[in-house]
Amino acid sequence: MKKILMLLALLFILHETSAQNYKFQALFVYNIAQRIEWPNISGEFVIGVIGSKQIERELDMIAQKKKMFGNNIKVLHINTNDLPSATYHILYIDRNSSSKLDEINSIVSSHPTLVITDKSGLTGGAINFIDNSSKIEFEIFPSVIKSHQLNVSNSLLNLGIVKR
Repeated sequence: MKKILMLLALLFILHETSAQNYKFQALFVYNIAQRIEWPNISGEFVIGVIGSKQIERELDMIAQKKKMFGNNIKVLHINTNDLPSATYHILYIDRNSSSKLDEINSIVSSHPTLVITDKSGLTGGAINFIDNSSKIEFEIFPSVIKSHQLNVSNSLLNLGIVKR
């Protein structure tokens, strides 16, 4: 019985840590977006989420309280089978959907879209979160960002692990 209680306590702690991680990732996404030079933004600032309902909820909470460059933030869930056809400022792809990255990039390559993934080591994403339970880190690929007609600030480059 004691072992079962310890196991349940461990599972609860892991769940809470995971939920906290999504909250921090959502804040990072918001702060990252502020350190990108976007072409003219008119109307809503649109963030598409492929996969993770948890990050979508956290981004939604931010969108209810904050604006991006004076514009409302709209968070949309995208099914993994329905690749994005609309224009998104940011596409967040969770690790379970990362196999679709090449396909997604072929669709958004001509758009000023920042692709953020939840899996380190991927090539093709502009920013990849690194799976690290002690702190949130991210890889940043300036050449990928530039290829999407976006510019990255030096302050963002200083925060991430720059990959060439």
